[in-house]
Amino acid sequence: MVQKTEIYAAIDNRRSEIIDFMQEFVSIETENPPGRNYDEGAAFLADAMVERGYEVESVEVPEDTVAENYPDRTAHERVNVLGQKESDQSGPDIHFTGHFDVVPAGEDWSYDPYDPVLEDGRLYGRGTSDMKSGIAASLFAVDALEAAGVDLKGSVTQSMTVDEETGGFTGLGYLVDEGYISRENTDYCIYTECFDSSRICLGHRGVLKFHVIAHGSKAHGCMAHDGSNAVMALNDFLARVDSYEDELHERTTDLPVTPVESRQADISATMIDAGYSENVIPDRCQATFYRVLVPGESVESAREEIHELISESQNATETKFEYDEIMFAEPASVSEDCTVSKTYTENILDFYDETDPVVSPGSDDQRFVVNDAGIEECIVYGPGLLEQAHVVDEYIPINEIVTAAKVMAASTTDLMETTESPTHG
Repeated sequence: MVQKTEIYAAIDNRRSEIIDFMQEFVSIETENPPGRNYDEGAAFLADAMVERGYEVESVEVPEDTVAENYPDRTAHERVNVLGQKESDQSGPDIHFTGHFDVVPAGEDWSYDPYDPVLEDGRLYGRGTSDMKSGIAASLFAVDALEAAGVDLKGSVTQSMTVDEETGGFTGLGYLVDEGYISRENTDYCIYTECFDSSRICLGHRGVLKFHVIAHGSKAHGCMAHDGSNAVMALNDFLARVDSYEDELHERTTDLPVTPVESRQADISATMIDAGYSENVIPDRCQATFYRVLVPGESVESAREEIHELISESQNATETKFEYDEIMFAEPASVSEDCTVSKTYTENILDFYDETDPVVSPGSDDQRFVVNDAGIEECIVYGPGLLEQAHVVDEYIPINEIVTAAKVMAASTTDLMETTESPTHG
């Protein structure tokens, strides 16, 4: 039997290859929104997997599906990539998945965000932590297994998807909808999002993003009585939201959401838009809200509560209100005692003195696998640093990628050895 030290050595020997791969990968500007260069990113990943002997499929999302979810972005192609290695030996089907879209780089960087720089063991660039490093780690983990002479059992699938940063509906959500990931073809799933190599993530809170619009009627400011002020009507709704927020803070979860301050439901008003001129009574006022759900809540119940608040404000102000939903994500979580969770935890402890699982304060694509595909053996584990996600001068320590790849490789070996045959369904 191959020793884990041989697997770890095979990864250490690929350190320079990992750096080269990451520099080329990060240099592809796959910003979302709007969804730039997805075809180039997908082609790069497809080529990387073909070179590694995977059976590769590029999955283009139909334009009508894109239009349904992102009507203003149909000019940009949505392409997801899957690669699979299948053994002739019976074993589990293990699926690694990660997204290759990144948030816009913005300004004020010390480095060019798309010309990655290696400095003091850190690689700087947009997407280094969130989360192109997760894709690199899972690819090189399987490379190392083969180099060390590990006989793969069952199958290993790698999927690289788009649009996670704006909901994932045309990325991993689409692959689940189309059956590329299901209980019939997947035993264990590892979503390689950035939570660092020292811990696994069991799930995430949910989110509901929406606008509320108050409709009044215009009038000259000197004759305000002739109009109906939409700003003041919306102010009534904001006051009700303020009280609702206090109620939400009483809804907490015992799951290990990090940071601990995020172990409660919440709502925030994040944008307000109204007015034409200082002397015109506004006939429209729109506020945007970010409603966070803890596991145990549902998006449907959150919607009902919002509509109840809207109804109360309509009755109180005699003003028409409108609800416009942006996107939603149901909370998701799996058991700390599931097989993939325990396996990864054991291998993490080869590199760290202690580890505790966490639950994400925000939402991610894990929900599609757990909630929609019904796969409970699905954790989040990746090398990126959560605190580096979406920030200026984003970076990833190369040691993080190396360690995560070792944990992924060792855990894959253990899962293949301990699962004698697939357990689909």
